[in-house]
Amino acid sequence: MDEDLVRISLAAVKRRFEVLLAVGAQAKRLPGPLMAAGQYLDRHDFEQRGLFGTAAAILVFAQAGQDEKSIETIQVLVDYLHDRACLEPRLAASAEESIEISRRIEVEKLDTFKTADLVFALSFVPAAVSRRDELLRSLTRRIEQARLPQGGWATRLEESGAFDPLATAHVVRAIRAAAVPVRAADTDALFEAALGGETRDTDKYVRCFALLALTYCDADVHRPAIENEFKRLTRELRADLGVFAEANYEYTVGKRQYYVRIPWQLYLVELTVRLHPTSRFFHSYVQDHLLRVIAAVNSPDGFRYPASGSALSTRTYGTVCNLFHEIRGRLSSVPRMRMASQLINNATRFAYSRTAAIVLWLLISAVVVITTVQWWADDRSSAAELTPNFLATFVLVLGQIALNRFRR
Repeated sequence: MDEDLVRISLAAVKRRFEVLLAVGAQAKRLPGPLMAAGQYLDRHDFEQRGLFGTAAAILVFAQAGQDEKSIETIQVLVDYLHDRACLEPRLAASAEESIEISRRIEVEKLDTFKTADLVFALSFVPAAVSRRDELLRSLTRRIEQARLPQGGWATRLEESGAFDPLATAHVVRAIRAAAVPVRAADTDALFEAALGGETRDTDKYVRCFALLALTYCDADVHRPAIENEFKRLTRELRADLGVFAEANYEYTVGKRQYYVRIPWQLYLVELTVRLHPTSRFFHSYVQDHLLRVIAAVNSPDGFRYPASGSALSTRTYGTVCNLFHEIRGRLSSVPRMRMASQLINNATRFAYSRTAAIVLWLLISAVVVITTVQWWADDRSSAAELTPNFLATFVLVLGQIALNRFRR
């Protein structure tokens, strides 16, 4: 994967969001230029709009290229978020529906995952977008006020909740991306939950994201343990990278059940590029999975997790965009990573080229001709002495056959 492929893939992600915002039913009833996104990226007749989808849209337009049109789009998305609490009840079809919408918005204000996604997306938005700083301060203040006494956060932004490792990981990553200091008590609580010895019972997919969140922090004291856990997780999960899959994380708020999806495969690849951009990132299991994701993103059908339904997820595409953005940043800032990528791609292109085939067949022919001439010129030679030479030729022929199969 090189910079050109990253650029093309980011453009493909951005294009899908442009189409959704241009023709999707979710924004048709919004006044003026306001825009919003919903759960689905390719269900243009679906009227639902919400925080996860809008946060994903902001993240994509902020990361995939901040041209003038993208900034304008981010502005109307941010404006929608500012006006949402007052606007949505007024758009309701009845008084009862208006009351229900207001109740749901108040519940969503305390949803840790949705708040963290918004903060993370806004952290990439340039300060030139008006009211961006105001919104970011409001969200981070809400997060700060909900910090648990022992450190970390619950799935609901309340001090009385129970510590949740996945919610804490989302908050830690988000506020660190927004340049808000992360307290040692928060990283220590997350570290203990995700890496606290062999007796830990935290789900492996949660541990994957928790580990990723810790790499956003200045956690040098935990670096050896992070490396060890990364190796352990890689051994556990690499065999499952062959098929697109994500995990569901269920949690309870009051008497209601909620869930958030964990696209752990994308997180594992991002974790690899953050920890080992010049070594493990180029292992075949990482590159194979990454190239399959890229192929799906650039295909007409798009990238989806089959077990999660047939629709494209805006939040998943936001995660894909963030991964590509991370890789692009590393390719630009880590010269050895860029050199390794170029070397691998050049070698692959040569292997696929007609020149490689001609060179190999010329080498085979030269071995046959030279060894035969040498044997013929030597009166003391026996036919048996040709055996090693022709074995070498046979190996070269097998190499050519393998090369042809590799190309296919």
